[in-house]
Amino acid sequence: MFSIRSSGAGLAPRTLHLSGELDMAFSGHLREAVERTLASTATQWLIVDLRDTTLIDSSAVKELVDVHRFAARQGRVLVVRNANGIVAEVLRITGVAATLERPATRPTGTLYGSPNGR
Repeated sequence: MFSIRSSGAGLAPRTLHLSGELDMAFSGHLREAVERTLASTATQWLIVDLRDTTLIDSSAVKELVDVHRFAARQGRVLVVRNANGIVAEVLRITGVAATLERPATRPTGTLYGSPNGR
């Protein structure tokens, strides 16, 4: 079973709490949740919390990278937090953990949310 729950209000960062097994069958739901959240709020930050995600496959890793880039193209920041166990290991082995855990870079090389790019 997989679920996505949203929290946050106003201009504060929104958090999407993912729980269960994030695989090919559910990765499209993540994109929909990200798009819906970014369309319905003016917040600059979206956090994808993987604390309760127990499994992740390659299609879900690709989806996380895609929504990370999608948010950046919208001028927003999406970061992944709290991956643990096998989920953290998959993100590390695939080489995307460091990228997903920090804001995307603008074409200028500066980081969103950081006036000096560091």
